[in-house]
Amino acid sequence: MQSLIFFVFAGFFACRQSTETTGVSIHWRDQRATGISIPQNRIASFSPDSISQLLTVRLAKTGAQPAILGEYQLADNAIIFEPLIPFTRGLRYEVWLRNQRLDGFEIPLADPKDAPELLAVYPSPDSLPDNLLKIYLRFSRPMREGQSQKYVALLKNRTDTVPGVFLDLQPELWNPDRTMLTLWLDPGRIKRDLQPNKRLGVPLQKSVHYQLVVSNSWPDQQGTKLTKAFTKSFVTIPRDSLSPDPSRWQITPPAADGNQPVDIAFGEPLDYSLLTETLHIIGEDGKSLPGEWRIGDEEKTAHFKPAQNWKPGRYTLRIEARLEDLAGNNLNRPFDRDLTQKTVPVTSASFFERSFRIDQPSRQ
Repeated sequence: MQSLIFFVFAGFFACRQSTETTGVSIHWRDQRATGISIPQNRIASFSPDSISQLLTVRLAKTGAQPAILGEYQLADNAIIFEPLIPFTRGLRYEVWLRNQRLDGFEIPLADPKDAPELLAVYPSPDSLPDNLLKIYLRFSRPMREGQSQKYVALLKNRTDTVPGVFLDLQPELWNPDRTMLTLWLDPGRIKRDLQPNKRLGVPLQKSVHYQLVVSNSWPDQQGTKLTKAFTKSFVTIPRDSLSPDPSRWQITPPAADGNQPVDIAFGEPLDYSLLTETLHIIGEDGKSLPGEWRIGDEEKTAHFKPAQNWKPGRYTLRIEARLEDLAGNNLNRPFDRDLTQKTVPVTSASFFERSFRIDQPSRQ
């Protein structure tokens, strides 16, 4: 059984590209350094059960460094070490045998042509309410987490950095593939009469020019930095305290016997991320239609293209009530509601619906 395990590991690592260093081979998978091979002849004698006690891999820095967590295996006359988290590009590591340095290796930087990009910042309009709740950053590849406080800044009137405007959330709010980050402006400062609001004031002021600046020093998961810095300029307009109203949306259906999109105009920009999750087209059979949603310019429109051609009949646009506008007002209630005002309607529905028809094209 032990021989079989060694054979499997030998074949597994042989299929990877490796870069020779000073006796240590680096193993790569999907352009990430996922392990190293240390020749067995570098160690005079050892017991297979004692590998993890004999060898440690550490960052090459001054002072004592803790051992990197990972797994050790024997394969093809080499000792294989796989860290729990892949090695970081641009950093140097050391292999220690007992308490003596055995070897060192460096993970090379990636090709600058393969650097990540900041593809978009949402919301995309250049006029935003002064009670804006969230900002989204969408990248071309998975980014290193826990870096937003270091590499994202908000400037007021092109000069002054606004301190503490974003919540310092740990862990940060990334999507599963680490390509889109949600930045929250402090809700406690946005909601009036709360202590953070009274003590620090609102994060954004009305009728002020701001610049969101993202540094090009932000590295991705492989350690490669952004190709260039990114700046989004916007001006604040009066706060938005009303919930979106789907009854006012304009739905423009296409003709049947084709798969042209149905167009939906909201009359205002809505939350980009929630738009990609909360809209559904329901057929007469009560089932959701497969297809593709595309969010339009400034997040004021959405377009649904079905996977198959439309059939004549009645359809339903179902909107989950958690859909929000840029100020966090969802379909049921405003985000910052004045409890003394009883005229503001508040509901508890799970979703709202609008129906529309797809007509048979006329025959000439």
